[in-house]
Amino acid sequence: MNEVLNVSLVEMSTGSPEGKLGNFVSDLSLKIGNELYKEKTGNVADFVLLNNGGLRTFLPKGNITRRKIYELMPFENELVVVTLSAEKANNLFEYIAKKTVDGGTRKQGVPVSGNIKVVLNGLSPKDIFINESPFLGKEYKVITSDYLANGGDNMTFFLNPVRYEKIGIKLRDAIMHYVINEKKAGNSLDAELDKRISYVE
Repeated sequence: MNEVLNVSLVEMSTGSPEGKLGNFVSDLSLKIGNELYKEKTGNVADFVLLNNGGLRTFLPKGNITRRKIYELMPFENELVVVTLSAEKANNLFEYIAKKTVDGGTRKQGVPVSGNIKVVLNGLSPKDIFINESPFLGKEYKVITSDYLANGGDNMTFFLNPVRYEKIGIKLRDAIMHYVINEKKAGNSLDAELDKRISYVE
């Protein structure tokens, strides 16, 4: 458990409207999740949505041990792909708007992958882009945890989806896999705030 898996260049913690930790875990979940999902189905998911409450501690600047990953994600949550109808995808972004608080507590805010840009006007989404394309009224495939897919954290828009598919990896193992692979590639860990969720200026 004390084995050093990699080194982080920055401290990562949760935050709202975004946090470095949520950005980091969401981005690696998109990368690892889509690699496995494409292998199984030939398809890729559109984006990732997680929750700050499920990330149980911060990641420090410096050595990242196996124990720290277990502390961050002590649950046995698995990554899944949920296909949402156009209406439920719209409900997802309305949820993000209501859950996001500028300067909120560690549990407020909704981590999403960096291929999403959401501009909020108060408690409503004003502009939404996915892979630089405007949000459309169509089905979207979302990578999330099985806990959230079952309606956890009041994410009721995930219930009764068009499709629910298991990827075959726990979120903790995806984090571990990414951290170790980055070390093998000679890369330290890093994350930044990039305004993937922001307010109208």
